[in-house]
Amino acid sequence: MARHISFGTPVNDAERWAFALLAEELPEDYLLLTNVEIPTPTGQAMEVDALVVGEWGVYVVDVKGYIGRLNAGLHAWSLDGRDVDNSLSKANYVARVLAGRLKHKIPVGVYAPWCQGMVFVTGRKGEEILVEKDHGKLSIYTPAKIIAALTKEWGLTAPHKHAVTKAQKEMVLDTIGQVAVVEQRNNKIQDFIKIKCLFLQQGLEVWQSEYNPGGWTAPWLLKVLVMNQFENQQEAEAHEQKLRNEFKRMQSLSGCSCVPFCAPLINDGEQLVLPIRMPRGIPLNIFEVEQQSTYQLLEILRRSLSGIQQIHRRGFTIGGWESHCVFISDDADVEFIDIKDNLKTSEDIAQYANTFLILAERTRQPRIYHWYRDAAKGKTIDLDEIRCDLSALIDLGVCDTVPDDIAIERGTVIDHHYRLTQFIESTERSQLWQAMHIQGNYPCVVSIYSDVETQWSSLSNIYRSLSKIYHPHIEKVLSFGQLPQSNELFIARAWAQGVSLDEVKQIQVGQPFNWFLQLLSALQYLHSLDIYHGAICPKNIICSQEKATLVNFGVGLDVAATHYASQYADPTLWAVEGDAEKDLYGLVASFIDSLVPNHLKGGSGADGIVNALMQYDKSWFGDALFDACLRILRFEFRIAPNQTYAEQLGLTDTEISQAGL
Repeated sequence: MARHISFGTPVNDAERWAFALLAEELPEDYLLLTNVEIPTPTGQAMEVDALVVGEWGVYVVDVKGYIGRLNAGLHAWSLDGRDVDNSLSKANYVARVLAGRLKHKIPVGVYAPWCQGMVFVTGRKGEEILVEKDHGKLSIYTPAKIIAALTKEWGLTAPHKHAVTKAQKEMVLDTIGQVAVVEQRNNKIQDFIKIKCLFLQQGLEVWQSEYNPGGWTAPWLLKVLVMNQFENQQEAEAHEQKLRNEFKRMQSLSGCSCVPFCAPLINDGEQLVLPIRMPRGIPLNIFEVEQQSTYQLLEILRRSLSGIQQIHRRGFTIGGWESHCVFISDDADVEFIDIKDNLKTSEDIAQYANTFLILAERTRQPRIYHWYRDAAKGKTIDLDEIRCDLSALIDLGVCDTVPDDIAIERGTVIDHHYRLTQFIESTERSQLWQAMHIQGNYPCVVSIYSDVETQWSSLSNIYRSLSKIYHPHIEKVLSFGQLPQSNELFIARAWAQGVSLDEVKQIQVGQPFNWFLQLLSALQYLHSLDIYHGAICPKNIICSQEKATLVNFGVGLDVAATHYASQYADPTLWAVEGDAEKDLYGLVASFIDSLVPNHLKGGSGADGIVNALMQYDKSWFGDALFDACLRILRFEFRIAPNQTYAEQLGLTDTEISQAGL
């Protein structure tokens, strides 16, 4: 795009279209002066349509909007058989005058640049024109060749071709006079000074500018509508209304994060200008995602979510999701500069997720990038959910993921926080390790799960739920994530003191009853929040002297299947039973299975666990509790609303109090 300085107003549409074409297509180091006057020795001035100071010469360009067949000879021209003026003769004359002026101004030892005339025949905006030249060397060109003629050596008529130097260009500007003054006048709109044109299309310009009221400056963008450059009044009015609507939207969204500030519209009669404060940072399409830390990416995502939520709550959508319309700064600021309000909220969220998916995947946090993948496909629109997850990860202190694959073995460090110290057990798709929190120097448990894609949905939901609650008999989840360069997940939990229920060696009188009531209260709390364990078995109940704890939520399904579910539960009834009833079944069956010797169970399967219960004296349980446990094992127990599990199992307040609840 050439540096364009306008000395006057184009006199017709042909000039206006030609100047726009030349300004956009000529190289950056070219200078385009339009409607400029060339001083003559007599003191008069001759106006030329365009003066191009280029690489090989200085071109005096006369613009003609002829339509039809133009026959151009050395002396006479005709258009569709009608005589017309020889414009090249006039342009060459002005070029000779300019060359003479330059020769009188040059110092000794400096050559004047080559000056020549040229005619640009536009036709109807580049069409409906045919030029026939009697001599091929005549400098008469249509839009198809005008740019090449101005930028290539062959377009020069000089006998010897020399590139124009910087000193020669300055000499041309000095000869014209007041070029800098005119340029400054053209580039100033009130206190805004245009610096660089970023976009130019018929009637619409976008400029990088500075606000310079005196003493300080600030960067701004100017969206400029030049009303007389549109094809007709109707099109000009449509663009004007569009710009006014954009101003109203930005005013309505004033104060929202991610929305740049805009100043009032400027209307000087010839152009309508919307000033927008220059967004901080750089566009997303050139933002170096791979250079950012995990913290930085999480913060960028969180701030972008805050912005889109605030915009939606004021009744607008963004719509302008092209990557060059989203700006990100080094301080994780996010700004949307093209708020169109042309989509439904669900569509806006889907496009937002698709735009920021590359950042989400770079975090290597499954709970983050899976939400963005689902949202991009329209499967979720819950912005509160992902914003809470982002805040939790940031507050938790997630470290950048190790780029290399790691081996799961003793001494391996998971997520920079957890060092594996002792292998506990494994199944086909999981491993359980005792670990040490490096910074805190306290024991914890790390579970490793393979096949992340198939397990992600259940794992993420359970983790999200457990990370937000506390109960003394429910394990505390510490962290969750994906191992680097692998398809494996890890979950870190607080270490629950004790051993699994089926490994308790010595049992004191009343101990199992207390454990049972503690876990019953835990289930009551979980189910009231619509959270279900889904894998209760003896291996997932950790018992100490005074306390029992439920562990391995959901992800212990393989453990549960190994130790009891596939052996004792009736598969037909299990398949149709509710989640809460399954948890109660697991709790009762786990205690009966662990505390009754194998020779008294009377076989395996659903009847075996019932036979084991029958070995107890009812007086040990109490008739109500015994009957309730029997109905649970037979899947005949129905949970009553607005009543605690303890009450439904026939337990008294005294029994509950003695259990420490």
